[in-house]
Amino acid sequence: MAFVLRDPHQLAAELTATQVPCHALAVWSLGQAGMVIKNHAGDLVAIDPYLSDAIERRHPDTEFVRRYPPVLPPEALAVCDAVLITHFHDDHLDLATLEPLAEKAPQLPIWVPAPDGRLLQAENRLLGSQVRLAKTGSLIEAGEFQILPVAAAHSDYERDDEGNDRFLGYYLRCGALSLWHSGDTLVTEALQSQMAQLRPHICVLPINGGDVARGRRGIMPNMSFRDAADLHHAIGGDLLLPCHYDLFSCNSDNPAWFVDDMLTRYPGKKFHLLMPGERFLYLA
Repeated sequence: MAFVLRDPHQLAAELTATQVPCHALAVWSLGQAGMVIKNHAGDLVAIDPYLSDAIERRHPDTEFVRRYPPVLPPEALAVCDAVLITHFHDDHLDLATLEPLAEKAPQLPIWVPAPDGRLLQAENRLLGSQVRLAKTGSLIEAGEFQILPVAAAHSDYERDDEGNDRFLGYYLRCGALSLWHSGDTLVTEALQSQMAQLRPHICVLPINGGDVARGRRGIMPNMSFRDAADLHHAIGGDLLLPCHYDLFSCNSDNPAWFVDDMLTRYPGKKFHLLMPGERFLYLA
């Protein structure tokens, strides 16, 4: 897959210049699982921004090598009202993104699942004062966004001694519109039941799956493209935006298989493959 990226200055300007109509949400892909969401009030929320090459710089022999450069400099997210982190893996909680961002925007709240958020508060002098502890079921507000952290099961649910989940997704609501970013997770009965009740309009779900070969290399699994399609259908979602398939060739599945599966098994269900840096406007 070849990527033709947008000019980062143009993309950064677009985040602030975009006027979102009522009953609409704007979504930008940052690549991998990263996104920016904007509502009609102009509130901006970033999720899991990995805007560096820190993994390969720290580990020169790693197989996790970016297939395309970051779509934005970290400082461009200073216009956001909140940053949401789903879990501690480096392609989701990237200190090389968050530290310069925090320096540029010292009042920006960065929400991190409580078990690892506490470590950052205690040990990271650049981020500590801006880190907020995200806990399952505890509502977060960012402008007119109401945000509900939802437990995720990357390979299983993992909790600290206080019962706080280490892996999260986020359900965002603004007025009558809602978006669920699942984070890295498998499908569980509990998750499907909860999301069937919340019934998000937009579902952002990973489609890279997992297998024995990746498991032997310590790569944790996500739902497959079939799992994502089935879950989206089962909970009554309106639009499926797949993620976590474009950045690392070592931990991906062919998105064409997802497209074929959706068109074959769920004809008429809406989906869209976002290119890195692409803006998508969802109208209710």
